[in-house]
Amino acid sequence: PSSSSTLGAQVAFLQGERKGQENLKTDLVRRIKMLEYALKQERSKYHKLKFGADLTPGEKKPEGTEPGECPRPQIGVTRADLGVSDPPNPPPPVSNGPAEVTSLDGGPLAWKEGRQLLRQ
Repeated sequence: PSSSSTLGAQVAFLQGERKGQENLKTDLVRRIKMLEYALKQERSKYHKLKFGADLTPGEKKPEGTEPGECPRPQIGVTRADLGVSDPPNPPPPVSNGPAEVTSLDGGPLAWKEGRQLLRQ
């Protein structure tokens, strides 16, 4: 009598444990899918910014487009030999320091110039 009630309690406990593990698994799978989707969106955004075109699902990525992956020229090999070309108009370098401020009058012209600098 007490043995069967102990076994019943153990079975109920283990079933609860299993249900909890299944819920955890489905939650983790859902989170993984969400992160994979976000990563796919970021890669697409990066590709669009770098190459100016969307990457269609069937299209193969050009070599060296993975983050951290870039073709390293060997001695005597030029970038052209590797099929790598410089961008036609590289963007101007952006400094991380404060911009040089010539006047602090705060007039509308200074504000417009500041907005223009931010847009660049």
